[in-house]
Amino acid sequence: MFRYHPVSRKIFPAFWRPEYRSGRLGRPFFYKKRKRKMRFFVALLTLVIIAGSFVAGIIYLLARLIGSINFNPESRAWQRTLENLRSRLRQQAAGALVPWDGEMLSLLSLNRSRLKKPGFFSSTAEGVFTSIFQEPVLAYAQQKTGKTSVLLARTSNREFIFRMKGRETEIWLDGQPFATLTGGSLIAAGRNGRLLARIEPKSDEVQFPVLLGNATAAAIANPDKADSPNPRALTLLRPVSAEEEQALLALTVLTVTGNSQPV
Repeated sequence: MFRYHPVSRKIFPAFWRPEYRSGRLGRPFFYKKRKRKMRFFVALLTLVIIAGSFVAGIIYLLARLIGSINFNPESRAWQRTLENLRSRLRQQAAGALVPWDGEMLSLLSLNRSRLKKPGFFSSTAEGVFTSIFQEPVLAYAQQKTGKTSVLLARTSNREFIFRMKGRETEIWLDGQPFATLTGGSLIAAGRNGRLLARIEPKSDEVQFPVLLGNATAAAIANPDKADSPNPRALTLLRPVSAEEEQALLALTVLTVTGNSQPV
């Protein structure tokens, strides 16, 4: 620090002012410069956030639009989506699925092979469910866009298509409308709208009872509560007809693939 001298004070009077010697006199210039930089960066960051939000919104709207087109059963894109899923099933084990017979429904297990989950570059999930004897029985592939998804599942002798949108699921069997699932009620397709089955999946239950008619005829296992190494997917409580088997299998596929509707 310079020592005080009368001459220096006369020559450099401002130097001896307390605010100058403490460094406060020179601050405004640098402060203004810093503030300009900060305002510039804040403005730039705000612009980037706004632009990013705008682009993300456009992408989201396009995805919703494309998804609604792809999953519209009357569109060509829907057919292309189904063919893509069928191609995936052929690459899995659809050609090597064991024959389905009257006992296979009660032999279906929760175990899966060739499991693939959706990732960053693919929105498709797929896998093959096996019987309790480790035989490939049921192959499936699912594609999801937004809140709408389509699930294709097949055994050796039948194909199910599920179109899920919100709390409603439309079901086709071998290319023909079969039923609609809404609020836990499986309603037959067509004008009569018969109740085929009723299920009330509750997350805290080990099994979900299924009503066929006025009584419980089967119970579907809750995949999240399975604690055995080879759990059955379905337990039959009585013999079922061919239509009842189809209804039970449709509900079972939705449940074991994680697409059951909470009630």
